[in-house]
Amino acid sequence: MPQTIIAHESYLYQVFQNLIKNAIKFQDDGNIPEIQIMYKNARSYHQFEVIDNGIGIAEEYFERIFLIFSRLNKREMYEGSGIGLALCKKVIELHNGKIWLESEKGEGTTFFFTIAKKPRLPS
Repeated sequence: MPQTIIAHESYLYQVFQNLIKNAIKFQDDGNIPEIQIMYKNARSYHQFEVIDNGIGIAEEYFERIFLIFSRLNKREMYEGSGIGLALCKKVIELHNGKIWLESEKGEGTTFFFTIAKKPRLPS
């Protein structure tokens, strides 16, 4: 059954763009990116999962990656400013949701995020 999501369209677009872009970028050489996007309809929120087969993230960095300008890898290895995931967190919080991840180094990553079904969005 189709679901209506109340959200700032361009902001939500940026969340998916950042998560998918990272899933493509953070791959071992020669690995073909595989990305799945899943949706779950919960009582008071919409939940999404973005699953990849990339390089993974060690658990000790799970909170740090959402800080602005926080990079885990050298610029020579992977381009980027360290803003993408901080922006995702800000957008999700704006929609009264949460963002978190499950990952193991070398085993890919799953990002989860929720959006409240009745968010209090500023105009």
